[in-house]
Amino acid sequence: MYSNTLDTFVRSVQHGKEIMIIHRVTGGYLTQSGDLQIAMDPLEGITDNKHLWVVHLDGYIKNNTVFSLENKSSGKRLTVNDKNPREGMTFTDAQDPGATGKAADAQRFFVLPLCCGGYSLVPVLWPEYCLGPKDNHPQPGCDRPILHFGNDSSLNCSHDFVLPPTGPPRRDPTDTNLDAAGGSGQSGGSQTAAPAPRRASDRALKTAVTPVVWDR
Repeated sequence: MYSNTLDTFVRSVQHGKEIMIIHRVTGGYLTQSGDLQIAMDPLEGITDNKHLWVVHLDGYIKNNTVFSLENKSSGKRLTVNDKNPREGMTFTDAQDPGATGKAADAQRFFVLPLCCGGYSLVPVLWPEYCLGPKDNHPQPGCDRPILHFGNDSSLNCSHDFVLPPTGPPRRDPTDTNLDAAGGSGQSGGSQTAAPAPRRASDRALKTAVTPVVWDR
């Protein structure tokens, strides 16, 4: 079993790792193509990095963590329309993490775990909306804020965070035999040591990615 989507998210925040954001229903990936799009094109031959993202911890609102999403192609942050949430997403220069006002909040998102699995991306300016396919139709194309109900997003607004397949090969952290005493064995003749224990900072950040936004 490889690292799960939350492990990948945390690595991006803490270490600047590039990730892909996958729309769970279509299986497409989010990309900068004019506005924000759900794309299904093969990754072979793509060299512009428009499908790669880095997540930044952008501060706190009433003890809720907020994040911004940097596209690796342009270096700009994913931005919601501050006047009409139903308009397409844009990409703007990064605001200072301590900045206030609509221009700064337009780049900020709550990342909410869903009961149906995955995570929804909820704009700070429009917490009654979350990112999903235009008009709530589960198909590739424009991805923008759509209404959600009951304080929980639908599966159509659910996303996973994954490492790009073009990156270095990943070692399966569970591919290690444990002896009866709880020590580390070897896997299939491999001399690879057991994975290092998780750091307290990793656990703390994971705990932070469970905000409650409805009291803002």
